[in-house]
Amino acid sequence: MSSLFERAKYDAFQGDYLTRLLYLNISVFLLFALTNAFTSLFTGNFGLIPNLADDLLALPSDPLRLLLRPWTILTYMFTHFGFRHILFNMIVLYFSGKILMEYLGEKRMLALYIYGGIGGGLLYIILYNLSPVLGQGSMVGASAGCIAVLVAGALYMPQMPVRLWGIFEIKYWMLAAGIVTLDVLNLTGSNAGGHIAHLGGAIVAFFFIRSMRQGHEWNVYLFQIIDAVRNMLFRPKSKKKRRGFSFGESSYVKYEEVKKPKGSSSKSSQDTAKMDAILDKIKEKGYDSLSKEEKAYLFKISNEE
Repeated sequence: MSSLFERAKYDAFQGDYLTRLLYLNISVFLLFALTNAFTSLFTGNFGLIPNLADDLLALPSDPLRLLLRPWTILTYMFTHFGFRHILFNMIVLYFSGKILMEYLGEKRMLALYIYGGIGGGLLYIILYNLSPVLGQGSMVGASAGCIAVLVAGALYMPQMPVRLWGIFEIKYWMLAAGIVTLDVLNLTGSNAGGHIAHLGGAIVAFFFIRSMRQGHEWNVYLFQIIDAVRNMLFRPKSKKKRRGFSFGESSYVKYEEVKKPKGSSSKSSQDTAKMDAILDKIKEKGYDSLSKEEKAYLFKISNEE
């Protein structure tokens, strides 16, 4: 039992980004469900916790309320109030995230989830304030980020075969196109906000993959922000001035403070030359022009940063 707990603890805090996203979403849902159950049992008020969670975590369509709760543009994409809601989203996230990580890496997968959630939330707010048939409300759920991950995979590997319910085999692009089509057809339905968010996530995925093929990596900006926030909240005790961004666990250090090991200069110059050649090729011909070896080398270097 202790080994199972240690394994879960390791996966939740040190596993890949997909595993951590799954744990975070499930943990928030369980915390909400258990808190609501015990509160309702002892107070008889069945709406206390849902109303409180909706105020603190859900994304409001009213821009004025959003200004008072700016954090909800992030918290809403990790919050679920219904079991079927989180079950569907986590299934989509798990399978589409696994495929995307295998081909594009976990950093791009995480960036797509975050950017897709933000894009879906912003489109939801915009359309709810422009449309005369949609009223004000609030929204929760990871579906915008999940759809962004799924659509990105379909755009990058459109001909990949996927099985629905383990029976029907279709192309990946067909699955993504079917979901997007259903969202368009249900824009004025009972769950209009959710379908609008799906479309926002799909739009983000389109531009993400397009930019990546042109040599522009959006995930770099996300991890720069993450590193900046991490170092602001957990600033090291050393008073030395530090410069640059780091994508790993280590703190920032000056280049001059790092003593290079003997014999590493030639290898470093070779790596730099090879990386420059790959980046020039991406700039001239796009990401898809790279060979499998070049893509593997680029992925290896990005994970070492």
